[in-house]
Amino acid sequence: MMNYIYPALLTLLMLQCQNEQVTQPNQRTDEAVVSDGVKFGQEFTLERFEQAVIYGGEAPRRLHVNAQQLEDSRCPANVMCVQYGKATVVLSASNSQGENKNIELCIGDCGVGATRSAHTVQATVGESLYSFTLKEVQPFPGLEKKGEGKRARLIVEKVGATK
Repeated sequence: MMNYIYPALLTLLMLQCQNEQVTQPNQRTDEAVVSDGVKFGQEFTLERFEQAVIYGGEAPRRLHVNAQQLEDSRCPANVMCVQYGKATVVLSASNSQGENKNIELCIGDCGVGATRSAHTVQATVGESLYSFTLKEVQPFPGLEKKGEGKRARLIVEKVGATK
C-alpha cells in the first residue's frame, strides 16, 4: 500500500510546481520615462525614493524631484470604513544650485474641508515658482497586484520667477 502512496504524493507535488509569470512593477507604458527626464507639465509617476528630472520650456535649469515619503491609509476598495483615509506624498525638490524645498501633497480626507481627489501646491525653489500636483496614488488599497509598489501620479509646472 505504501508503494502506491509515495509515487502519488510525488506526482501531486510535481503538479503544484508551475512556472509563475514574473512581472516587473517598474515598467512604464504610456507614462513619461523618469530616468531620461520629464518635461514641465507632463504627467509622470514616482515610487518612494525614485527621482525625476524635470526640464524644458523656457526654463534653462532642471528641477530634481524625489519622492521622500509615500503613505496610503485610504479605505480599501469594497470595504465599509468609518473614515475615508488619505494618501500623502512628500517630495523633495532641488534646483541646479542645490537649493531644496520639501512639498507635502495629500489626497483623500486630509482634514481640511472636503475629500480631495487631487492636490496642487505652489512652492518656490531658488528663484523660481513651481506648481506641484498630486493626481493619484496607485494602486488603490485593496486593488494591488502581488509585488506591486505604491506610486504617485504627478505633474510639475513652472509658474514663473519670484524675483
